[in-house]
Amino acid sequence: MGRPMGKPDDFAETLERLTPGLRRYARALLAGADNERADELAQTALQTTADEAHGETSALDPRVDLYIALTNAAQRLLRAAPAHRPSLRQPAIMHRLADLALEERETLLLVALEGFTYDEVARITRTDRPVVMMRLMRARSALTALDRRPTPDAGRRPGPHLRLVK
Repeated sequence: MGRPMGKPDDFAETLERLTPGLRRYARALLAGADNERADELAQTALQTTADEAHGETSALDPRVDLYIALTNAAQRLLRAAPAHRPSLRQPAIMHRLADLALEERETLLLVALEGFTYDEVARITRTDRPVVMMRLMRARSALTALDRRPTPDAGRRPGPHLRLVK
């Protein structure tokens, strides 16, 4: 199931090693919110997981525990705060992620961005595997449908990306 935690130094090293991925997930989950807000979420998850580990109530997989803590903190934050829209400077994928329901967004990111298994995602999101698969299918379908929207350039033939220079 999970890995047993060793010495406290091992635990601190594990948290440090997992921090960049946690920050990446927080930024994507908030879909273009400012980096400070995402970093606060990551810090909250790190603190929650460290506190639980000291109280010896932690589960055996710190990676899953961190993502559980971050996902829960993000859910609380997004319920309390008004909806955030990415700025126009953000890449198109951030706008597409922002259009997804939070449950679909977190499932897609946990699988596609962070590489969790369906069972791990079910544990992180407190649901079961069939629900994870359904949310993932809906998220992928929504992103695919967005890719098929007509654009102002639709119907035009794309220009060549390479030119022959003599």
